[in-house]
Amino acid sequence: MLKQHRMIMAMIALSFSGPAMARAGDIGFTYIEGGIVGGFVNDIETSAAVTGNIPLDLESDADGGGFIGGAWQFGNQMHLFGEYASLGQELEIRSGTSTVTGEYDVERWRIGVGYQYPVSQTLAYYGRLSLDQLEFKDARAEGFNLDVDANDSGIGAEIGAIWTATPTLHLQGHVRYTAVGGIASSGKDPFESDVLIGLNGRWHFLPNIALVTGYEYGKITTVNVGVRLSF
Repeated sequence: MLKQHRMIMAMIALSFSGPAMARAGDIGFTYIEGGIVGGFVNDIETSAAVTGNIPLDLESDADGGGFIGGAWQFGNQMHLFGEYASLGQELEIRSGTSTVTGEYDVERWRIGVGYQYPVSQTLAYYGRLSLDQLEFKDARAEGFNLDVDANDSGIGAEIGAIWTATPTLHLQGHVRYTAVGGIASSGKDPFESDVLIGLNGRWHFLPNIALVTGYEYGKITTVNVGVRLSF
């Protein structure tokens, strides 16, 4: 009798966990997500976009902010997507013998369309084309007039792969190009193109809710942690 009870309980548990595992194991492109992001802007130290025509010894340090994004899958293999992130950067300005601290803001977003190609139930390749926007603004430091409002937009592209290592753990890697990767460290401060490499992980602790984390290396290097809601 006890053995029968155990078998019945096991069947009930499987009946509840089965749909959850199947949903978590799906590689889908309909979701919304958001969380916190930290990042570091390279090559800003000698940028006239921040210092203007004033010769200053400038140093930029990492700080944090937030991000939000989402995608909507249509048809069998296409999706629309959008991402937005805003993060602060700390400034240290040295002029002569004095040092002043301050900060500035970095905002970037991209919207576009993607195509996914499922190789198997656990592996999919994808590609994306996007319009990218990057802006440096609101630089402030006591005693300095830093009038910063540098922005530009351009085309971006991304290729990557998603692997369901387990039904609840998804791993993603990508390489992407953007026409607005950062401010040049010489010349007239045009926005530079950039190639970024990223790694992401998602752990589905509920059928359609996952903890997400990611790292992307480039002229603007970022680390993020957040939550994704899949549909």
